[in-house]
Amino acid sequence: MAPLDLNHPPLCSIDFPLELTPDEIVSLSGPINTLLKSSYLLGAAFEIDAIFNSLFDIAEEIARVEACGHLRRSEVAPNGWEVAILRSPGPPPDPEHALHHIAPGAIACHFGKAVLLDPEREESFRETCDAWGSRSLLSCPIRRDRDIVSALVFGKKDSHPFTNVQVKLLWALAMQAQNHLQRNESINAKSVYSFIEPLTNLYNRPYFNNQLEKEILRSRRSGESFSLLMLDIDGFREYKDRFLSASGEIALQEFAGILGGVIREVDTLSHLGGSAFAVILLESDSDGALTLANRIIQRFRRHLLPGIDDSRTERLNASIGIASFPADSFDLADLLSKAERALYASRERGGGRACPYHEIDGNGHLKPGGKDLPVNKIFDAGRSVDMDKFLEILLFTAMQGLGAGRGSIVVKDPGGDFSLTAAVGFDRYDEYLTTAGRFHPGPVTQWVLTHQLPLVVSRPEDSPVGNPFRKNGYQTDSFLSLPLTHHGQTLGALHLTNRMDQRPFTWEDLKAFGPIASEIAMILAQGMAFRENVRSFSLSILSTLSGALELRFPFLSGHAVRVRDLSVRIGQRMGLGNGDLDALRHAAALHDVGIVGIPGDILTKSGYLSEEETELVRKHPFLGSKMLEGVPGMDAARRTILEHHENFDGTGYPYGLRGDDISMTARILSVSEVFDSLVSPRPYRDGFLQEEAAKMVKAGESTLFDREVCNVFFGELRSSSGDRIC
Repeated sequence: MAPLDLNHPPLCSIDFPLELTPDEIVSLSGPINTLLKSSYLLGAAFEIDAIFNSLFDIAEEIARVEACGHLRRSEVAPNGWEVAILRSPGPPPDPEHALHHIAPGAIACHFGKAVLLDPEREESFRETCDAWGSRSLLSCPIRRDRDIVSALVFGKKDSHPFTNVQVKLLWALAMQAQNHLQRNESINAKSVYSFIEPLTNLYNRPYFNNQLEKEILRSRRSGESFSLLMLDIDGFREYKDRFLSASGEIALQEFAGILGGVIREVDTLSHLGGSAFAVILLESDSDGALTLANRIIQRFRRHLLPGIDDSRTERLNASIGIASFPADSFDLADLLSKAERALYASRERGGGRACPYHEIDGNGHLKPGGKDLPVNKIFDAGRSVDMDKFLEILLFTAMQGLGAGRGSIVVKDPGGDFSLTAAVGFDRYDEYLTTAGRFHPGPVTQWVLTHQLPLVVSRPEDSPVGNPFRKNGYQTDSFLSLPLTHHGQTLGALHLTNRMDQRPFTWEDLKAFGPIASEIAMILAQGMAFRENVRSFSLSILSTLSGALELRFPFLSGHAVRVRDLSVRIGQRMGLGNGDLDALRHAAALHDVGIVGIPGDILTKSGYLSEEETELVRKHPFLGSKMLEGVPGMDAARRTILEHHENFDGTGYPYGLRGDDISMTARILSVSEVFDSLVSPRPYRDGFLQEEAAKMVKAGESTLFDREVCNVFFGELRSSSGDRIC
């Protein structure tokens, strides 16, 4: 392998248009929405590290980036480069890998445009990608006054190289970052001082408000929790009135110093004015925040402050209120309100103590006029017909009535699959909540649904299923679980645990909770019936449309049914669950419904299609998936239809997905659809014999099709044809 020459690198510049097309914008609503918010998500930060950490978080979300870096031109060597920031699974920067760490920036500068380093196309890039711990790298130059001054580098480690759409998304993000950096440079000096409170040299309230909004957005994206501490010095006004004004300023400065010595660099510490301070603790729950708060109180309590004649004789206490996101609250205003109410309760109890919000929830120590239910949740529910939003509000309210810290509603659908319809007080690490969103019911749910009886566990020995719960987020040994039954039909189960006051649940609690449980069961039944009616009606219309298309284009007659049956048999052989089989069944039956948007003369053309006509035909997966948009329970089927013309090697359409990035149901449908199309006559050719079609599928293994799916397909084909094929 020839060494990489940065003065004459291989051609790797990106020459296709980097602007997103209207169709791409429509189909990528999630990433596009994140991009539109990127300026806000980057915030008003003036620290370069904060800007790029936010930038890399966004890149990970919109394009599955696994390595990121910021390279800048060297101020010493005219043509040199250096690593400014690196977040990579590869080796840390060292002299041995220095050339390859800065290579993406130098190559982008050489070509004056974005470059894609892919070792599969150019072997000399392999060492550079290995140094970044990636299989491919995208480098986007950043300019100032037309001169390239730095580069943003994005890498992918375990998945396929970047698709054209992902390149476009990351290029748009890089341009947002360039604009943000240029804007920040012009106001950098001013920004530094505008966010600093001069007395304590801490961040001020505007910066705190901005940072809190950013942390909430980041938490919603990542699932990480954080805690908010609101702090106040007890008796500060009296202390300042008794002694010199300078003593009060010294007290504030030294309290700020104690806080700064306790928190981590990643946390945010602010002086809000007067004797009020705030701390944002990243990746911290209320227990961790309480431990830190008690440490702060102890240190300040031991600290001597100036008294008469400036002698160090005085001591003060601090009160602290704690609220955690998302365990205690759903939004910014509510989180602030609960932290302040916890602070109020701490002072009401005599001060010199820390009080988590959940300890005061419903026990009479709340500040008058406080709101327990986040108003935005009610508004969101009122503006939608989403049953889950209403159930979450009912669950939240019921939990507060019984003082439960955690609650959930588990629903069993007619197919036997389970879903977590509403959950409050959970964190992302609960072991039965998998990344795919599937819910695997535990022994309590299974017991309640099997026996169709409520379960009240006041002590560990009351439980008929043992006591394995602490590791699953149960902080107490007591819990309340009951079946949700409507007109004799058991629809699911509701669970409450982690009671705030540590008291056990009792049968009296079950009796009090009964009416709310009945209301929840009724809403659940009505919602499930409504969803099924909408779903059935929509599928009926689409099935009729599919039949009409077969009538209009006779060469399609029976194609959808044959593809459906073959796909389901393959799925069953591969052990797909009921939910995936259902999605595959509907997707296969409706996979061609999108051709309703393609001119008939193109579909019936006997000759070769022009490039423009081919592009029109390739829109049908996208059109078909859009027609299923909004149909309840059809998200998996929509994705299957959208991806069923993607190829396993990334050469398919509409997005050029590769390998495991394509859903398994779409990989199955791809094989079934191609095989049936080959054996069926078309306006431009006769149908192939089954043996010939099977050989064509075999030739596409690991390129067009997933080898695993092909093996199962051939097994099914041999079974149905008496071992005559393959």
